[in-house]
Amino acid sequence: MSDRPFPRARPGRPELPVEEDTLAGRLRALRKLAKQDQEDLASALGVSRTQISKYETGGHQPPDYVIERASQHFGVTPTFIRYGDTDSRMAKVVGRVGAGGHVEAIEQAPWRYVETPASWHDAIALEVSGTSCWPIYDDGDDLVIRGERRMVEEEIVGRMCVVETSDGLGLVKRVRRGTRRGLFTLESPNAPPIEDVQLASARPVKMHAPR
Repeated sequence: MSDRPFPRARPGRPELPVEEDTLAGRLRALRKLAKQDQEDLASALGVSRTQISKYETGGHQPPDYVIERASQHFGVTPTFIRYGDTDSRMAKVVGRVGAGGHVEAIEQAPWRYVETPASWHDAIALEVSGTSCWPIYDDGDDLVIRGERRMVEEEIVGRMCVVETSDGLGLVKRVRRGTRRGLFTLESPNAPPIEDVQLASARPVKMHAPR
């Protein structure tokens, strides 16, 4: 599945091939667009095929937990499923990052998504691995950052960032200026600071989504 699993007419609203003026119609359209039958969707959402049939015909209103699971499964916002429009989008969780380790790509399904403002067009999310960022971030939390690698000193100093060091480490740290221009000190609550590090990129954490 791609970062944007369905074509969109505008942020957060996919182009659906069939009626989408009801919750039931949108759920059915999303399933058909994903080329799944009702058994497939029932398995993914943890309900029976009979329940899916009732949701898609309007016989039953899906409970909140089913809508949340469906939004993750299809990569759309819960608001889209409920109301058919939204000013938000879903940022894909593309990797894991810790206070002292490499960024690890998450390549296996099922994908997870984090709801973000629609204006954050290039936003991606990373899952925190380990507890070395606690109590700021906990194991399994999601951090939303810009997808484009960048290095703008004015926007990173004093902030928690996902940084990439010149030797390839991906870390979550608070960035401070180092002793010389172009070098930085990296701080975390449960580890000694790493002083005078050269950074290849640093992207401030734009949003923290606890799990």
